[in-house]
Formats: sequence, structure tokens, C-alpha cells
Amino acid sequence: MLFSYAEKSTPFMLSPESLDWHLAKGWYRMGSTIFTTHFLFFQNRPFSAIWIRIDLQEFRFSKSQRKLLRKNAQLFDTAVAPRRIDEERERLYAKYAADFDGRLSPSIADSLEDYDNEVVFNTWEVTVRDRVSQQLVASSYFDLGSTAAASILGIFDPALKCFSLGYYTMLLEMEHCMAQGMRYYYPGYVVPGYHRFDYKLRLGQAEYFDVRSDTWQPYTQLDPEREAPVEAQHAALNRFTAAYSGYGQSAKVKIYPLFEAGLYDIWNEDYFPYPYLVPLNRTTKHPLVVVAFDPKERQYYVLGCRHMIQTQLMFNAEYLQSFESDDFVTDLLAVQQVVLRTADAAHAAKVCAALDLG
Repeated sequence: MLFSYAEKSTPFMLSPESLDWHLAKGWYRMGSTIFTTHFLFFQNRPFSAIWIRIDLQEFRFSKSQRKLLRKNAQLFDTAVAPRRIDEERERLYAKYAADFDGRLSPSIADSLEDYDNEVVFNTWEVTVRDRVSQQLVASSYFDLGSTAAASILGIFDPALKCFSLGYYTMLLEMEHCMAQGMRYYYPGYVVPGYHRFDYKLRLGQAEYFDVRSDTWQPYTQLDPEREAPVEAQHAALNRFTAAYSGYGQSAKVKIYPLFEAGLYDIWNEDYFPYPYLVPLNRTTKHPLVVVAFDPKERQYYVLGCRHMIQTQLMFNAEYLQSFESDDFVTDLLAVQQVVLRTADAAHAAKVCAALDLG
């Protein structure tokens, strides 16, 4: 019924051309699956996921990148080969994970879901070793398609942060891809308003996947407040509530943290897919009438939603209890009816003010 902003697939086979196609559509590997999402949720709030790529045909190493490559080449031996997962690499991963500020899988094998050498991805690895001791100090994993590559995981010895080894292995991945005639390099997503991933933008002139047009555009032209999907929703719904208040009505933009329920698709329902909504009646009402804004179509939707009794089967109670304030809606919602679709906040407010919400 509505556009699906989060999807995943677990392929039994994946040709190089198929990987290229998925990457070009804003999909990315996660373990043994390939998925896409345009909304993220952490720190108890939604963020936009902006997928980026580097056009290697147009890419040239910058002066600072060439300097880093030359400097590290004097200290370290590097190699590129089909991926290996062994005790040496897992020890480095454990050291990296112990210093990492965030959540990581318990091991490389768990992160890649690579246990039996039967994975469908053509994964390669960059290794960096101390030239004197030959100790492994950095490693990164990347998947190769036909004309595109995706950087998946990078680890390094945290005691050697001053050598920028995580960034260095990405440059080595790009260098290898260019030597192989690859066209595109996909480093994943960046997140407006959350700078942890901004290092990816230092790689070079990036393009971003514009979910509105399903095309890649220069990242320098991105206006997050207008075009990033989460920011666009929040701004649009604030315009709606302002217009709605003109009719003597009160409503509040709330966060809906269960927007990825469709990824599980246990009951094949039309799950509510947006991280923000405006409930117009009490959340205990059936149906619950809500206003949403679709950032791809740039349309307001007035929707009749029903409560799904399976909420705690899909999301554990502790997770749900972390959203107890009035800022959140934590009932799992499925869309039953589209009451209105319009691009105009004032028109949406007028129609909603006339609804019988008793």
C-alpha cells in the first residue's frame, strides 16, 4: 500500500551483476542478508540513512591521501586477497571491539555470518602488517561485484590510531578496485546530524542515493533539512500541526520506533513504515487515525491504523519500556485505510479537523 523504506533479502545465489544492481538501488550487505533502509533509530530518536558511493572513474587520490599512502607504505606491508577468518584476525577484532564505543558482533564470523565458506558474497580482504614484526595490525573486508565494490568491515589495533589504519584500508580497497577496473565504490551510509560516519565523506567526491528520484546525485547538492527523509518528515508534520491548531485542534508529532516491523514480515501486514506520526485520537482507539508524511512522494497521508496484538512477539518488553514517555507511540500499527493523500498541509489540516474522531 505504502512505499517500503526498509527491505531485506537472504539470497541463496548472488551473481556479481546482481550485487551491482542492489548496490545501485541503495542496498547493502548485513551478515548473510542484503538490505536497505532509509531510517535509523538510536539515541531514542530517528536519523536518516544517506547511502553514498564514489565514482572511481572520476576519482583521484588527494594530496593528503597520497601522503598517508606513502607514509604508511614505509612502515607496513599490505596485501589484498580473498577473505580469511582465523584466530589471528579474531584476536585483532577482539582488541578493536574492546576499544569501540558502540555495539559490535561478537566476532568477524558473526559480523559477516561467514561460518562454513558457503556465503554467496565474493568477499576480499586487505591486510596490513607491521613491517618488522609481521604482526597483523589492520584488516578490512569488502565485497566485489562486476563493476562495483562495497566496503563491509574494517578493524585495526587501537594502539595505532595515529596511523589512520581504518581510513588507510579503505584507500587500499579503492586502489585495488581501480586496478581491477571497477566503476563504483560503496562505503555505506552517512547520517546527517550524527558525525560518526562523516569520515566516509573524506574519501572523495561522493554521490548520494536520492530516494525521491531513485537516482544518484552529487552529495554537495544535498540539503538535509529538505531532502533527508527523516528531517523532511519532521518538518512537514510540524507544518501540519501548526495548520491543524488553526482549527482549534491540538496534536503532537510523536516518534514511532517500530517502523522497521515490515522487515520481519511474519504476518505479511501493511505495517506503518514511518518513524514519525501525528495521532489524531487517543492511541487506545480502534482504528487509530494518524497523519504521516511520505518523504519520497512528498505527500501527507491520513491513515486509519489498527493495533497489532503481536507487538511483544516482535519486540521485547524491555525495549518497549524504554519508550514510556508521551513522545512515543509503541503499539505495533498496521495500515487499514488511506483516508486522504495530499501534498498540502493546510488541506490535510482542514480535512482532519472535520473528521469525527469520537
